[in-house]
Order: sequence, then structure tokens, then C-alpha cells
Amino acid sequence: MNRIRMSIMLMLFLLNLNACSNKDHEVAEEVIRTVRTVNVSQQNEVASREFSGVVDAYRKVDLAFRVGGSIQTLPVLQGDFVKKNQLVAQLDQTNFEIQLKAQQAELDRAKAEFERARTLVERQLIARSDFDKLKAQYFVAQTQLEKAQQDLSGTTIKAPFEGYISNRHVENFSEVQARTPVLTLMDLDSLVITIEVPESIMINVQRSNFRPELYATFKGHEASQFPLTIKEIGARANTSSQTYPVTLSLPPIPTLNILPGMSAVVGVRPFAKHHGSTSVVYLPPQVVLEDSAGRYVYIAVPQSDGNALIERRNVSVGDMSSFGIEILQGLDPGDSVVTAGMSQIVPAMQVKLLANQ
Repeated sequence: MNRIRMSIMLMLFLLNLNACSNKDHEVAEEVIRTVRTVNVSQQNEVASREFSGVVDAYRKVDLAFRVGGSIQTLPVLQGDFVKKNQLVAQLDQTNFEIQLKAQQAELDRAKAEFERARTLVERQLIARSDFDKLKAQYFVAQTQLEKAQQDLSGTTIKAPFEGYISNRHVENFSEVQARTPVLTLMDLDSLVITIEVPESIMINVQRSNFRPELYATFKGHEASQFPLTIKEIGARANTSSQTYPVTLSLPPIPTLNILPGMSAVVGVRPFAKHHGSTSVVYLPPQVVLEDSAGRYVYIAVPQSDGNALIERRNVSVGDMSSFGIEILQGLDPGDSVVTAGMSQIVPAMQVKLLANQ
């Protein structure tokens, strides 16, 4: 009887153990791995970089007198628009006009003596050395007259180009020294934005084939992107920050009053150079795998049950840059590329997409 009871108990134990094993197996089969992906249609946004920039006028100049004196006329105010060759400042010209008249009289005297000496030397009535001295005095008088004329013209300042007076450094009737800035003139139709680019990015830029798309946004108008073009690239780094200055041209914006000194956010987006395409895809280098069949990525293809199915997709790649590795062929808009955990997935595997990506 005891043997029969023990046999029954052993049979029940084995059945229970088998049931538990099947249950655990079913639970294991229900575990679906979650993966992180990035959508190909978002690549331009993902790959873009932003830099802080400052607006400035490309054509700007500090206007100063070539001579010192007392300012007599200062007809412009800060913010005034002036035309090319318009008078914007003038010194008291009294002393300069007196000096010019004196030099003219000296030239007339030296010229008369020179002409008389030339007649006398031809008749051998004066020594050649005396004639040469009078000739030299005549040439010096000419030079002094020219200097007096330049000094007189240096008492006026005219606008070298049309623009706006951004700063008035002195007041009317004040005494100024030569070359001291009096006014600052800016051409607001030639605005630029200057950004500082780290050396970690500059070292990867291939000038011959890298043509990024550049745009600027301004505070309060973040939804509007205004195109920029590269004007100058600094070849020497700032010693304190190890960054390189890059100057970008900003075309006039009729809808906004953009002024020098304003801040801007400059977006740098990679621009395709292959097959005339207007968009380009960059992926982190670790996303692209390689085996004997070539380079490939894993795509998560959404299914009707809300999960996704892993698919291997062969790709061809281009250059490596600070944006990542360029994908030339193999991906389509809307593809969800797996960006993490590629070593733990295989084709045809069911996965769950990470929410809020």
C-alpha cells in the first residue's frame, strides 16, 4: 500500500514539475526586448548642430579727422542715415586756410626767384650752385603747399558709403586729436554673423566636399530660419578657447529689424553632395555594422500588434564627419534604425519600440 502511495505521489510531483517547466517556458517566450531607434525622416534635425552667434556689420568704419582741431560742424546724430560723400563732421578751418594762403604766397615768391635765376644762369650771371639752391626752395614750397591743401581737406569728414551712424564718440565744439574716432558708420545692408567653432569639429571638416546648410534664428522668431552663406573661415584658433571664428553672410530681412550686436542661433545642417540630392542621412558610426556580406543596419519594421520586427538592411556609406557616418543608399524616409543593443538582436526578432523617442 505504501509503495502504491509513493508511486502516486512521485507521479504527481513529476506532472507538477513538468507543468511548471512549461509555464516558465511560456513566460520566457513572452519576454520581448525593447529597442531604441531613430527615424530616417528626422536625420536632418538629429544631425544638425547649433552655435551662438552675434550680428555685426561687415562694412563698418571709425571716421576720424586727419588733423587735430576744434569741431565746428557735427550735423549727424546716432542712428542717422547718411548717403555716400555726405558731410558728417568738420573742424574749424580758419587756421588751416591761413596756413594755406601763407604757403601759396611762399610758393609764389619761390617760383619768381626760380624763374629769375633760371634766366640768369643761362646767361652765366649767377653760379650754378645758387641756381640749384633756389630750385630746391621752389620744390620745397610746392610740397609745403600740397601739405597745406591736404591739411585743409583733412578738416572735413564725408561718409565713404551710405549707412547708419552707429556711434557718435564726441560732441560738437570739442577739441580732438588727429586719428581720434569721431563717428562710427555701419552699412546695415551687409550684415554678418560670427560664430566660434570648436577645433573638434573643424578638424573633421573637408573643405573640398563639405557643404553644410546654414541658417539663423532669432529670439522670438525661432520658427523662422534665415539662410546664411560662409564668408570667411578663420585659420588661427583663439588661444584661450581653442575655437575658430567663422563669419557668415546674412541677407537683408525685410520683416525684421536686425541690428549689430543682436544675438542669433546658427544652425549647421549637412547638405548632400551626391546625385543632386537635397537631403542627407547621417548615423552614429556604431549603428553601422559590417560582416562578410558588407555593411548593414538593423531596421525595426512596425507590426499590427504594436510591436516591431527586426530586419537587416544593407547600406552603402560615404564620408565620416563630425555629424557621423554618411549613408548614401539603403535607407528610405520613415525607416526606424536601431541605435542600441544591436549585438542582442537578430533578423525576424520581435521587439518593442522605446516610447517617447
